[in-house]
Amino acid sequence: MTSRRDMLRSMGVGAAAVAAAGATAAAAVSPSLHAFVHRGVDTASPWWILAPLAVGSRLGKGWSIAGLSGVQEGAAKLTLGNRDGREVALHICARSGRGEGIAQSALFDLVTMDGRDGSDATPEDLGRVVMSLAKRIRHNELRLRGDLAPFAHLLSHDDRVAMYGPQRLLLGEHDA
Repeated sequence: MTSRRDMLRSMGVGAAAVAAAGATAAAAVSPSLHAFVHRGVDTASPWWILAPLAVGSRLGKGWSIAGLSGVQEGAAKLTLGNRDGREVALHICARSGRGEGIAQSALFDLVTMDGRDGSDATPEDLGRVVMSLAKRIRHNELRLRGDLAPFAHLLSHDDRVAMYGPQRLLLGEHDA
């Protein structure tokens, strides 16, 4: 099993490579960086960080876990569904220094990909659920009882936007 130090070192290598590439479109990204990010796609489940939660788990405020993806394009995607029919993609990215998104843990930023640009407030019910998920992740990441290898391929949200562009990430073109 990969150690926390190895995982953080790998995350640092990925972030440094993206920074070196600059804010370019995905087509201009170096093949080695692109291979690094995609090498870990779906090789192992990163979802032990949410244990005991799984697809179908109710989270409160009408929200539940509707879907989980492996690590794709630098993030793991958690789909939240509400009983009123709303769905929100929550991308779990590598933690950047200042933190991005609604909530953070020591290693991860939880970024909602729901079409808002950050100028509007997050709906309170959704914000509370995401903060609760971050608390669960903080608890589990300290225990290190799962495979850290998939997380070595996470990028910060800013690096993902620079690499893939905001529209691609928002529209979820990488989802099967």
